Amino acid sequence: MNNKVLHTFWLKVILIAISFSPILSFSQETTPVKSDSVHFIGAKYMRADSTNFNNIKFSGNARFRQDSVYFRCDVAIFHQKERQIDAIGNIIVNQGDSLFLYGDTLFYDGIPKVAYVRGNVRLEKGDLTLYAPSLIYSMNTNTAFYNKGGKVVSKKNNNTLTSKRGYYYSDLNKLSFKDSVTLVNPDYVMKSDTLDYNENSEIAYFSGNTTITGKGNFIFCKNGLYDTRNDISEFEKDAYLISDGHKIEGDKLHYDRNQGIGIATGDVKLTDTANNLIIEGDYGTRNEKTNTSFVTGNTLVTNWKEKDTLFLTADTIQVKKNKTTENNSLFAYKKVKLYKKDMQGMCDSLVYLQNDSSLKMFQNPILWSDKNQMDGDTILIQLANNKIKELKIRNNAFIVDNILLISEIKDTIQLNINKVDSHVKQKYDTTNTTYYNQIKGKNLRAIFIKDTIRVIYVNGSGQSIYFTGEDFKPKEGINKIICSRMRMDFKNNELENILFIGNPEGTLNNIADIKEDNQKLKGFHWEIKKRPKSKLDLLKNKKK
Repeated sequence: MNNKVLHTFWLKVILIAISFSPILSFSQETTPVKSDSVHFIGAKYMRADSTNFNNIKFSGNARFRQDSVYFRCDVAIFHQKERQIDAIGNIIVNQGDSLFLYGDTLFYDGIPKVAYVRGNVRLEKGDLTLYAPSLIYSMNTNTAFYNKGGKVVSKKNNNTLTSKRGYYYSDLNKLSFKDSVTLVNPDYVMKSDTLDYNENSEIAYFSGNTTITGKGNFIFCKNGLYDTRNDISEFEKDAYLISDGHKIEGDKLHYDRNQGIGIATGDVKLTDTANNLIIEGDYGTRNEKTNTSFVTGNTLVTNWKEKDTLFLTADTIQVKKNKTTENNSLFAYKKVKLYKKDMQGMCDSLVYLQNDSSLKMFQNPILWSDKNQMDGDTILIQLANNKIKELKIRNNAFIVDNILLISEIKDTIQLNINKVDSHVKQKYDTTNTTYYNQIKGKNLRAIFIKDTIRVIYVNGSGQSIYFTGEDFKPKEGINKIICSRMRMDFKNNELENILFIGNPEGTLNNIADIKEDNQKLKGFHWEIKKRPKSKLDLLKNKKK
């Protein structure tokens, strides 16, 4: 066939196509068309079968339009009746002025108005760019969907999000991601099961096991939201924050990344890994910039590594890390009470320093050990391996030893001066006898071995009252001694020897000759009713 004949043939094909198919009309201004029609705009080449004009092949910058959506590609087969486009090469789908969709291949169904794009898919709208191996986009609902993995990059927030499945609701400016969701930001990495993001509010909502790993901290929860514009988060369900050896958790957790402050409410628990402490309460805060944590409301401090642990409660507990020593310090404020199996105490404020393992009690401190009560202006306890090594009382040191009488001991089979059984110990908490051995001085120092008192030294203005007579029987005499210093030796927590040093002066009288008021040194007070009897006794007002 020569060129003239070939030219005539294709001219007839085009004329037939134009006359029979308004869909292919190049003059849209003069030809009325349906609103849902797919319009051919132009191409460099066109090819059709003379026996079948339904499927026409266009190549070379082929262009189509349906409503406000434009399509461009290298090669396309246009199925007129079905209103479908099969296209390959440099796919561009443009909706309005803001949404652009790119890929290697395209199948477009113009009846439901759905585009199936595959190969190097890229969807751009505003500052968001979505990448995926394949994508389905509905022009009716303006919704994009992928289920073989995808990535979304936000220039505004400098975020990169990946997931196995994702939805983009263009009209709502909302993105929804499911299955292995990972959000990467220069300041943190978030991983979740499900995440929804609103472009307008710039808030991400997540559910399922969610972790956020930031610079120096880690967050876990099962439900929450993240305000990416202001870097503020709200977490629920098993939520906790870990930073620099401190873990704070609660029913709800609020976190301000800019301020570095986390706030927990509800069933709050602060874990101090440096000191092996767990601090429970109703409200807690964690300040990452000052490296300080607070817990208030029904507090309870526990050392989880010790079998014979020390329990402590107060109105407010603070844990602070020293920038120089890298050690933690614990501060307890107001209504402080502590309980240990062999030691109990109370004061107004308390400090525990990790760097020297010391415990300091201030403002009316009192300690009880066995049937002894010790108090003064300040009490300092030196610990070693969580055992009491040394105890010091500064200014107005006072020791009271409660003396048991035989009439006060019930249901006791064996009586031993060195060891009194548990039935007797219960009597210490309930019975006020009229006899108390007392030691008073300016300062006191006690040496302990395995949490058991061995030696006590009293320095300055020493005074003592000691009752004489047989053990567990009514006393006969009262011995008052004044001296500069004293030394007392103990065995099995019982006084074995006492040495008075520095010009001791003493008197021994019959009890019958001494009035009861004169049987007590100045400053005497017996606070046995305030003594914590157990861990539960510290939490009498704690809610269930």
